[in-house]
Amino acid sequence: MISYILLLAAFLLPSPVTDEDPQRHFRAAGVTGSFLLREIDGAHLLRIDPERCARRFTPASTFKLLNSLVALESGAVRSLDDTIQWDGTKHFIASWNQDQCMRDAFQRSCVWFYQELARRVGETRMRAAVRGASYGNQDIGGGIDRFWLDGALRISPDEQAEFLTKLWKNALPFSSEHQHTVKDLMLLERTTEYTLRGKTGTALRGDTVIGWIVGYVERGERTYVYVLNVEHPESEDLGAMRDARFELLRVLLREQELL
Repeated sequence: MISYILLLAAFLLPSPVTDEDPQRHFRAAGVTGSFLLREIDGAHLLRIDPERCARRFTPASTFKLLNSLVALESGAVRSLDDTIQWDGTKHFIASWNQDQCMRDAFQRSCVWFYQELARRVGETRMRAAVRGASYGNQDIGGGIDRFWLDGALRISPDEQAEFLTKLWKNALPFSSEHQHTVKDLMLLERTTEYTLRGKTGTALRGDTVIGWIVGYVERGERTYVYVLNVEHPESEDLGAMRDARFELLRVLLREQELL
């Protein structure tokens, strides 16, 4: 099991490995993984482990991007402030144990809220949306409220980048208004120099965790798509795990002078 306090500290120490070693930051974090970065309509600036970038994984909560789009488009929710009542079931993340609107549920990555949205959308509309967006293997087998968590749906980092590019360009089969709304939901940080947008996802495979962060970096007139996918031993400290993943992302983006 990874000590995430040591993991975060590792990022603050000078790395003895040369710039010719693209995996050095992953090793410092005690994870394996891949990373791709490219400018919208541009070439890849960085592609760490191209073979892994082409491999498909469970999307987990990164699917909330498409789930939000189809829920808004279908009327499963009327707006970001439309509230669904909590049923009283206790969840391991305290912020899930209350009524949720989409605005809050997205930021909290609240699974039960998005499961209810998927049930409201239904299999017919969900299947059409997944196929229309060319999302991964386009397989929603495993249950309408489980297929992106532990069901049949899989997507590669390369395919995540294609999906994100279409979303940025409002080129998905949804209204431009709803695509703008979802991009606004993704806002993580805005400074005078850059804007960072993203969505995390975490899937368990045996005793191994697959972790995602996908999104955009905007600098001036330029926008870049990034996809980080890592693999590491299971940990009970999900908060520290998420923080470590973000720190790895920041290290990679700083090297490209985007943060």
